[in-house]
Amino acid sequence: MLRHRVTMLTAIAALALVGLAAARVDHRAGTPPSGTYPMRVAPLVLQSVGVMTFGSDATLYVADSRAGAVYAVDVAESERDTSTSGIEIKGIDDKIAATLNTSKDQIRIHDMVAHPVSQTIYFSVTKGRGPDATPFIVRLTKRDQRLSVLSLDPIRHARVELPDAASRDTTMPWEGVPRSFTMTHLAAGNGELYVAGLSNEAFKSTLRRVPLPFGSAAVTTKVEIFHTSHDRYETASPIESLVSVTLNGHPSVLASYTCSPLVVFDRDALSGAGVVRGKTIAELGGGNRPYDMVVYTSPRDSKQYLMIANSHRTLMRFDLAQVAAAPAMTAAVKQAYQPAGLAYLPVSSFGVLELDKLNARNLVVLQRDAADGSLELASVGLGWL
Repeated sequence: MLRHRVTMLTAIAALALVGLAAARVDHRAGTPPSGTYPMRVAPLVLQSVGVMTFGSDATLYVADSRAGAVYAVDVAESERDTSTSGIEIKGIDDKIAATLNTSKDQIRIHDMVAHPVSQTIYFSVTKGRGPDATPFIVRLTKRDQRLSVLSLDPIRHARVELPDAASRDTTMPWEGVPRSFTMTHLAAGNGELYVAGLSNEAFKSTLRRVPLPFGSAAVTTKVEIFHTSHDRYETASPIESLVSVTLNGHPSVLASYTCSPLVVFDRDALSGAGVVRGKTIAELGGGNRPYDMVVYTSPRDSKQYLMIANSHRTLMRFDLAQVAAAPAMTAAVKQAYQPAGLAYLPVSSFGVLELDKLNARNLVVLQRDAADGSLELASVGLGWL
């Protein structure tokens, strides 16, 4: 049914090429591969909503695990915000719930990203519980702190299907909250979208490269790492978050894993052939999940750093030059919860669930308040980092 619908939409897009061009539609010669289609204006119906990221051209990429697909969405932001101020909103979960006409116990915020031009904050949210939960994309304008639901009917978008994606119901036994491992994180860079998740082939960890704009099929590579807490090489441990970086002048992918190694992959090795082994350079501590990560340039010393948000640790800051020079770890840590490998700066900010670059002087974080359990939107100033 889904493939039939995609085929029909592809045909419609081809027939309507002239009209779509007037609506800023990207077109590539020839017919896109099965499972992909170019940007067009049409209703977008999400089956689910999960991790998101913005590309350098301000295209929003949204994971739909139930559909086994990623959408590229033109959010049509017209405002350019060049301010370097931060943001702080207490009880953002209450405010998002009110925007969706419900209570905060009936919503789940899956991800948060910042628009690279307007500084508008986007949230992927589901309303309700179980299979009947409804997906939404909610946005918050920084200037006036106004919340609204992004209308998807119609909207300019494109879609790519992921081959061999794991079931939307795939979870891990230690998970307290059920979540899909079909797609665990997205990162844009080097003209590609990197998609982390598990495949349906014995639930092996995968990294997918999707050329941008959508029009070519994803290249899927099985990956393995030396897991420093488990003292073995393994392919089933899921990537929690990843980011596209340039190390020693070469395109690379930094990935952080559950329980919780930090690993470097050579982008060119992710060709779809065989099983690619990443280089483990740090252990962040057992029992931990690295929720999110971002690369930024410090206004203090103009150096590049990696910041990681963790489930059971503070924020961690790594020097990207030291990341590039770090040797591979091939030995297990000596005891549970022990960090090892490349050193980092522990930043005294705990309970951060999501983070992104807001502007040249601030990161924006979604953070759990230790006193009352509510969620707040806050800033981490980069002037002292």
